[in-house]
Amino acid sequence: MGDAKWYAETKWLTVGSARKERRMKSIGLILNPMAGRDIRRLVARASLTSSTDKLQAARRVIAGVEHAEAVQVLLIDDWEGMGRALQADCGDVVQLLPGDRDNRPGNPERTRIWSKALEDAGASVLIIIGGDGTQRNAAECSPKIPIVAIAGGTNNVACWLGDETVAGYAAAMWTKHQPALAETGHQAKLIHVKSQRSADTLALIDVSLIRQRYTGALAVWEAREVMALLLAVADPARPGLSNVGGMVSKIAVDSDQGLFLSLNDGPSAISVKAVLAPGLMETFHIGHIQRVALGEPIFWQAQAGGTLALDGERTIVLAPGEQACLEIRRDGPWFLHPGRILERLAHKSATHPPRGSHFAF
Repeated sequence: MGDAKWYAETKWLTVGSARKERRMKSIGLILNPMAGRDIRRLVARASLTSSTDKLQAARRVIAGVEHAEAVQVLLIDDWEGMGRALQADCGDVVQLLPGDRDNRPGNPERTRIWSKALEDAGASVLIIIGGDGTQRNAAECSPKIPIVAIAGGTNNVACWLGDETVAGYAAAMWTKHQPALAETGHQAKLIHVKSQRSADTLALIDVSLIRQRYTGALAVWEAREVMALLLAVADPARPGLSNVGGMVSKIAVDSDQGLFLSLNDGPSAISVKAVLAPGLMETFHIGHIQRVALGEPIFWQAQAGGTLALDGERTIVLAPGEQACLEIRRDGPWFLHPGRILERLAHKSATHPPRGSHFAF
């Protein structure tokens, strides 16, 4: 890169002076302290993802960002003090934005508010440490900037499972160079949910119809309670309800299809063992399997009532006979793949010495 181009991309000149300063690009970072802490630590063998674990993951993210140079990390000043701790540990690379310290953890609205605030503050990418529910909460505010989803929950179907330092460095390099989104990530499918008595909402990975007519501890951990599944992603290598579909017909994030399953124990049902949560396998009896096109409406009606679980969490209570309409669309935010970003970077920077070159060490 020539000096003039480098100057144009990374410097700005203060009017009336000769002082040159780097133009800092920004990444927004969100940690959900409540992710990875639900009842599946008791009914399955899922690990507890503590606040200390998330702080360490965030430190690794920031270490990767720092080595990309000229990129800063924006954090909201939170009730738990995580932002202040990271600023104290990591120095000037972290900039703390004022926040509502009374906005305590456990409120999904906080992720939505913070995602919008960080985008408005100039972040080019959001890095979100949490599970599928946390990533869904961010998607609900329709961010115009891409997300790097880092595993910090239970099933983490939507999340990067690799090293956080790699993810931070990749996100920072994307922020600096901004290659095409289609080459470095995917646009998420969303399952849009409409019911007669509740506000419209959405899921990122799966929606299930559950027999129980209460939300309770939210999580789903018993196969016998599941009546139907609609999956935007069906992955046999990740735990959760997505795993049920993945065991019979994989649906990738970039596939323009979804998967519908009805579950019963009739004579024509097929039995499938699936990983419902880490360390918990259950047998599901599948009566009907159908691939679903994007935009195709699916109607569910539970005669005795039930609940709709969004990404594995019981959320909407259905009255007896109440109908719900579900539709998968590719209209979600873009999710970046750290591996793809770095592969593209390596491909562009690689040099191939001519045949017969001599190397001395």
